[in-house]
Amino acid sequence: MAPQYDELTQRNIGVFTPEQQSRIRSLVVAVAGCGAIGAPTAHFLARLGVGELRLADPEVFESSNVNRQFAAYVDTIGVNKATAVAAEIARINPHIVTHTLTQGVRPDSIAALLDGADVVVDGIDFFELDTELLLHREARRRGQWVFTSQGVVEITTVTCFDPSQPTLEDMVCDRGRASVAKAIASFVPVLPKAATPELLARAEAGELPSVPADVAGSAFGGGFLVEDIMRVVIRGLPPRVVAPDLYVFNQDELWLRFWDARHGVCREQ
Repeated sequence: MAPQYDELTQRNIGVFTPEQQSRIRSLVVAVAGCGAIGAPTAHFLARLGVGELRLADPEVFESSNVNRQFAAYVDTIGVNKATAVAAEIARINPHIVTHTLTQGVRPDSIAALLDGADVVVDGIDFFELDTELLLHREARRRGQWVFTSQGVVEITTVTCFDPSQPTLEDMVCDRGRASVAKAIASFVPVLPKAATPELLARAEAGELPSVPADVAGSAFGGGFLVEDIMRVVIRGLPPRVVAPDLYVFNQDELWLRFWDARHGVCREQ
């Protein structure tokens, strides 16, 4: 027989009050994308004891995912990511309710993902801008906060979208259309060392099969997002960063800086 919920979350008390832990248990979190950012975020939320996780992803795990993605193992290669993450969460805390949307984020599934959710995690692949725009527009219409992170080689950036503040469209659209070039400039203002002009041109043209990344960026991004979700939703405090501003983490040089989008400068904290 599985331990009771309170036994599994007892070490949270002291970090959170019993009343806050009760609120955590009532949270419904929508996780769009269960890969390098969405999966570790869901993992950490499960360790905290959130009540319900809605997991959306149409893709299956591949061998290239094993180096950094939660629930990616040799024996889950070929398994739908949302399904595999849900199975791992059941092993962590069987009191958590999980719902999987294996069709991913689409017009016909967005309501099932977002309706009644307290907060949204955007873990959608960086180059799937139209899907991200669908998610953000629908979340904004419902008044929901969206937390997101991007990782490229040694650089990881994190931010969140206040439904009353600047939108994803402001950061990724050029004259009303999604632009990879603008998205890169907005979300990765401090480029990794390997980002040559030729490489950026290929990325903007959609010619790169994959972007190098390892587990450090995934763990940092997911952990930061969970801490900010707790800060906003449970503690009632303002987030540490709101889009279009970002936090930028360099895992090679071990620094964390604040990207001030309005002034175009990166400041030490």
